[in-house]
Amino acid sequence: MKTDSLRNFTVRFLESALRRVESTAKPFYGGRLSTGEAIRRLAEERLNEIENSSLGESPRDALLRMVGAWRSGQSLALDDLRLLAQLANKAYQRCRQDFVSRDLLVGNVSAFRDVIRLVNRGKSKGIEPEERYFQGNLQSSEMIDAKTLIEYVDKWIALLEDRPSSMQAEFASRNLWTYLRDEEFSDESQIAKLLAQYVSDLLQVAIRGYWNSERESLIDRPKGSPPSDEPPRMISPTCVGAVTMRTFVHEYGLAATIELTTQNCSVAIRNFVELEDLATVTQLARTGIDARGTTFAWSIHGDNSKSYVLSSERAWWRLAPADFASFAQCVDSLLREPSMAALIERLRYVYGRV
Repeated sequence: MKTDSLRNFTVRFLESALRRVESTAKPFYGGRLSTGEAIRRLAEERLNEIENSSLGESPRDALLRMVGAWRSGQSLALDDLRLLAQLANKAYQRCRQDFVSRDLLVGNVSAFRDVIRLVNRGKSKGIEPEERYFQGNLQSSEMIDAKTLIEYVDKWIALLEDRPSSMQAEFASRNLWTYLRDEEFSDESQIAKLLAQYVSDLLQVAIRGYWNSERESLIDRPKGSPPSDEPPRMISPTCVGAVTMRTFVHEYGLAATIELTTQNCSVAIRNFVELEDLATVTQLARTGIDARGTTFAWSIHGDNSKSYVLSSERAWWRLAPADFASFAQCVDSLLREPSMAALIERLRYVYGRV
């Protein structure tokens, strides 16, 4: 295994440029980084963009090609798997919500574990010094006692909570990306065959990263061209108490409004990403905790007399407990609607998931 150690390097910046890093780059990465770390990431991402552009294929075209190959049952080459791992890590870096999907993160980390196991042929005398980097990227709230890196990864997965943080995912997903990038494999086809089972997970995260970056769904049409003229189809409204949900669907997306009769207003959902975001934070709020997603956030106020406040970048709504329960039931009913299942599954490879 090749090592890639860190090296200090001094460079002088204009104060105006540093202020831009402070005001723009650090908030973009979540505001948790030092200025130096933000600069390092900017440099690495720009280098990646230059390298990828020199290959003559944009990330969008590469993702469309890989989705097509995956749907047709073709195996992806190791270079494609490297790119997927890189795009997934970048998506987690730029994630602006508190939590990520556990199953997709477990898929990423399991892919890393399986490659390590294959390369080592299941043999390891202990956690080698060069493996400490990978161990350090797997952050856990509990101490993990393990004799090998494989054992450490398995225990980390077992301890992983239902809603991992986006920061956990950012660091954990570095392992697959850096290992595929830096390791030299004697049989690349064997590695590609092994990782085929994880392509679906990697694609969903990478596609969501594309959406977050470009605000364009991954549809095979000229970039920037208008969507199809086919009118959306309205499915049967869902009514619970004083709340009504109206949903409009088409081949590559959906939109919805949730009408709050008692307040004479409604919550607008513009696309699949916003619906998924709202469903997730609402599910968490039902358990009695505040939850912040990319677009929507619930906060719960009061003890004896509770109120539920839903906020977005556009507006906020205060709901009584009974109306909140009706609101949550409407969202759940839509996701359980049998006619929606196939559409939701297809849209996960158009808008992605993280």
